[in-house]
Amino acid sequence: MKIPLKLVVAAATFILIILIGVAIRPLIFRSEETGPVYIEAISEDGLLKLTMVLEKTKFTVSPREPVRINFTLTNIGEEEMTMTFHYKTKFDFMIWDYSQGAYAYRWSYDHLQGPIGWAANASEYPFPITLEPPGIDTIVLKPGEKISQTLTWNHYYMGGLELPPVELALKGRYRVEGLVGSSRWDDPWSPDNPLRFFEYVTSDGTLVSTVLKTPGIDITLA
Repeated sequence: MKIPLKLVVAAATFILIILIGVAIRPLIFRSEETGPVYIEAISEDGLLKLTMVLEKTKFTVSPREPVRINFTLTNIGEEEMTMTFHYKTKFDFMIWDYSQGAYAYRWSYDHLQGPIGWAANASEYPFPITLEPPGIDTIVLKPGEKISQTLTWNHYYMGGLELPPVELALKGRYRVEGLVGSSRWDDPWSPDNPLRFFEYVTSDGTLVSTVLKTPGIDITLA
């Protein structure tokens, strides 16, 4: 039995369309990167490298999926380096909300500093909070050595500088920015707090007091 040429061509075309669809579907319908995703920043003097790693970039809100953020600070210089931190916690992060065009959360807000304008004594807050007290912590890193720490964002949303972070972030797109040292809001009226810096001395004797910040990694809450 001879199969009509038109039928053969139609069948071949159908198969070709299916194969092309299978090949390009991941490119069209793929979700955000599943990770791990990382980004890094180098200090201006080229002595330190801060790396921020996320296991993926898409997280569910129901159930609430924690955003775990791993930080590593590496001595990429050629000499031993002694660094001084003002808290046991070495790192910090901020969350930018694209829908609001503003920062939504800062980890140190409810772990180190406390809400702006509130009493220094956390026991006086109208909500439960335990702040890490300041305390000198000295770390010595030889060339190539590093320190690491993982912090977590559980989708808390601050809802304003004067409020505790009791709200939860809605579905949408956010940006995670990592820091070594304690961050601050980019408000012109907010004075620098010296406790937020980490410090080290370079080989020429210069004292560096700084906060090293990474570029951001975009994530989605869905």
